[in-house]
Amino acid sequence: MATHSEKRLAGLQGQPVVWLLLLGIVTGLGFLLAVQLSRKWFLFLFLGSLMAFVTLTVEDRKRFFLALLVLALPLGLSKTFMFTPARVFRITFGFTIYAAFLPLFALFFTWIYRRVTRKEPMPISTVGLWPLCGLFSMAAISLSVASSRMFAAFDLWSLVFMILIFIYTSSEIRQVRELRLVLVLLILTGVIQAVIAVGQNLTGSSLGLEFAGARQFIAGYLGLLTLTRVTGTLGHPSALSEYFDLILPLSFAMLFLPMSRRLRVWLSLAIFIEFMGLGMSYSRGGIFWTVMATAAITLIQLCRRLGLVRGGFTTFAIGIFFITLLLVIPNPLQKGLFRTEAETAYGRIPLMKVAFNLISHHPLLGVGLNNYVPAAQRYDFTPEQLTTSWNTAVHNTYLFLTGEIGLPGLVFFICLVVTVLRYLWPALRSADPFISLAGLGIMSGLGAILLHWMTDLGGWAQTRWLWFMLGLAVAVGRLARKVPENIAAAPAATAS
Repeated sequence: MATHSEKRLAGLQGQPVVWLLLLGIVTGLGFLLAVQLSRKWFLFLFLGSLMAFVTLTVEDRKRFFLALLVLALPLGLSKTFMFTPARVFRITFGFTIYAAFLPLFALFFTWIYRRVTRKEPMPISTVGLWPLCGLFSMAAISLSVASSRMFAAFDLWSLVFMILIFIYTSSEIRQVRELRLVLVLLILTGVIQAVIAVGQNLTGSSLGLEFAGARQFIAGYLGLLTLTRVTGTLGHPSALSEYFDLILPLSFAMLFLPMSRRLRVWLSLAIFIEFMGLGMSYSRGGIFWTVMATAAITLIQLCRRLGLVRGGFTTFAIGIFFITLLLVIPNPLQKGLFRTEAETAYGRIPLMKVAFNLISHHPLLGVGLNNYVPAAQRYDFTPEQLTTSWNTAVHNTYLFLTGEIGLPGLVFFICLVVTVLRYLWPALRSADPFISLAGLGIMSGLGAILLHWMTDLGGWAQTRWLWFMLGLAVAVGRLARKVPENIAAAPAATAS
């Protein structure tokens, strides 16, 4: 009896079209090498060609492309069209295509293909759809008031892809096995980014990963000691810490899932490595709120198992123990929390004052996407006049968003987040421990990054991992609403 893979291979051998396609790919790659295209162009075309060929041998294309999407989320590998340098701070400098957009396009293609050829239903999740439409409308309208409509269009282009990530993730992750695949790969990407961050910190270099989005920042200080702030492949230390804001609480929540001892040891090691990676970012906000998120998960789980009083006391005791270790033993988390560069720590307050001045003059439409910093300089009435020397935007994402697209845009964004979290809430009380812990981990991670954004600048229209997790929250909330009998089979599988 031939195995399934052998049958598929035999079928491919009988299809001359496949071999012609393979020959065309090889020829095309040779042509790319011959004309000496830039590395990013070559990688994009190579990965696209390779993905097209591998697709022919994959049985479950949806899961294959979904896995590629998750693995590509933290990669800064991109190609920018109409790249336009600017002397003042901008979030985006052109129409950027990230590596994650390639599997996203393939996922939408297979989604539509199934609908057309197989007449399968193609339901689109309506959770958060109205505030999402409002948010996009305000972003689009802001182009009319932007001093540079071209830069505003760059950001709007990025926001379109963020919305597509949210729509697909919230609509098409409909099975527990798909959710399990996504969570495993998210934890894996967290470990990979942490290992890269540790390597960058030890070597003081980007490890040659500039093509994947890595950059080196040396901007932190602890007394007279210079701290090397690393970026992984996310392009900025703050972006790296934001990624761990989402991944670490999710990884930690999975520790409470029934599993074998060996698997628990491996997961514990993964979480330790991720905490090391978070520490290497030296992001005060990221470290603080991620630790608070893991503490909240511990409190909730211990209270469920030991009762409110005993669970609360045990959590308090564990917290005191780890705080003591954090303060006594030198470690990256300690260095990140207590780094002392005053210009970034205390400069946030004058920047917030400037933001309030700008918003008071443009409350309805803002100053346009990607146009905040040039406009903010006209509203800097503070004694410090920081905007003339510190080329950055306000380190508060909500003030930044409001300054760009107005108060209605902020309201729509908050409504979107609240709607998603409310839809996720039943998952926390699910009878299935896997669904319950996944919901708790996702909600804690979203809480960590959203609180982190109160003291940091986040690219709300470009943060791929945030929009993916918002969509994943909707997917988990929908799974929690399934008939209990259908969900009850999941715990046994997750323990294996």
